Amino acid sequence: MARRTAAMLGYFGLILELGLGWIAGWDTDIILIRGIAVMLTASLVGWTAGALACEWTLKSDSSRSTAQR
Repeated sequence: MARRTAAMLGYFGLILELGLGWIAGWDTDIILIRGIAVMLTASLVGWTAGALACEWTLKSDSSRSTAQR
């Protein structure tokens, strides 16, 4: 779940930054550098959120035994 969330948020951030840079008329170098920075930041946030959600889900699911996991 963490990988999927990180990838989704990372790519969304990259696409959003590329689009906003294109609309604002920034130089291509600036758009790519900012896009990569936004992608890495969003991926880190997504990884953290996905890992926490996965851990919270496993802790709250007390109906399943460890043998069934």
